[in-house]
Amino acid sequence: MAFEERAQILSEAEQDEFYGPPAFTSADQRFFFALNDKERATAKGLRHRGQRYMLVVLLGYFKAKPVVLNPGFHQIKQDLKYVHQSVLPGPGCRPFNLSPKENERIYQRIFQLCNYQRWNAKDHEVALRAHLTHQARAWAAPRHLFDAVIEYLSVQKIAIPAYSTLQKMISQVVGDEQEHMTTHIERAMSPELKQALADLVNGGGLLPFRQLRQSARNFTGTELEKELAVYRHTQHWMPEVDLLMSTLSLSQKNQQHQAEKVDYYGAKLKRQTAGNQRLYLLCYLQARWQQALERIADGFVHHVRQTKQKAKEHAQEAVYQDWQKAAKNVSKAAEVLHLFIDDSIDLQIPFVTVRQKALSLLAKKDLESVCLFLNEQRRSVDEAMWQYYGGKDNLRKGLLRELFLCLRFEGSDGTQHLATALEKAQSELNGQDAQLQTDTACNH
Repeated sequence: MAFEERAQILSEAEQDEFYGPPAFTSADQRFFFALNDKERATAKGLRHRGQRYMLVVLLGYFKAKPVVLNPGFHQIKQDLKYVHQSVLPGPGCRPFNLSPKENERIYQRIFQLCNYQRWNAKDHEVALRAHLTHQARAWAAPRHLFDAVIEYLSVQKIAIPAYSTLQKMISQVVGDEQEHMTTHIERAMSPELKQALADLVNGGGLLPFRQLRQSARNFTGTELEKELAVYRHTQHWMPEVDLLMSTLSLSQKNQQHQAEKVDYYGAKLKRQTAGNQRLYLLCYLQARWQQALERIADGFVHHVRQTKQKAKEHAQEAVYQDWQKAAKNVSKAAEVLHLFIDDSIDLQIPFVTVRQKALSLLAKKDLESVCLFLNEQRRSVDEAMWQYYGGKDNLRKGLLRELFLCLRFEGSDGTQHLATALEKAQSELNGQDAQLQTDTACNH
């Protein structure tokens, strides 16, 4: 949004509803058109019967929402009928409309009765603008500021001015706040990051703008690769991005509000000024980076659990098959045992020779299984699980490794040693990757 433009706060339908006569139910009519002694005396003080009815109706409307109205007769004829039948009993009146001066005089009485002030820019604008500026630092969304204005005017007992007045003021406050931020960014941002953000918007960088905005929809490798791509291409920007964001001191709501502009404008972001592009992208990058880290961590946990479940199922099946095989190999084990009582074997033969003969009858692993079987012991499921992990080369070189290297660890008093060990493991894996890249480059 250019600073000279007015923010779109209310739709046309919302404007008509807010600045038009309220639609009262019969219960609303009884509540809002009820008069105390002072109000009744003020109404009866008007000579024109129609103006009496009109004062009661406009007073009821003002109690519902403190907006100055000038409705036509036919817009409010049902409420006028209720007033002359139930509030100020008497004959009705012919259709009429208030002149501007008559409307002003009636509202002067209403302001006195309600202890309100008519909006006056000279008396009220400076204080309201200061309040809006303070609110904008918490959340600069135009609709939030509009609601803040209504609340402020209600507390100060000031009638709500025209929509165009509030729209102009809110737009100026939002524009001033945005200009302050973009000016700060222009001074503080490095030329390298400026160029990187420009390339991102214009499609000249390694990471396409569309790819930056795509996020993983599930934990499949293809989807998680989207988060890994964002991580790889933006990690060298993040120290400066975080530093700039800290100097802006944006509230969480404002950062979210500015970041949402990236998805709102999409490919049309390039139509914005360079300052606005940088502001929106800085907020978006920090949020997108955090989102990538969270999804990478969630993906890592998901795949670890999935791998553990597969390993457990494999181990249970392996232990069962090992037990079954051991039962079948008992007869062969008997032949092995017979070697120790075979009189035909020379006692001077080295044990290694006997051992080799035994292993030719039954492999070492199978012999171990038979021993466990005879002792009514099963091979450990944990041992079988680790054998499964050891045989899965993709666990050390595939997706899990990539996800693990992106994680950030922070330990508490009880887990600091674990966090340090995990960081050391990451460092060693990164060292291995660097060495592999160096070896590959030398070979080429």
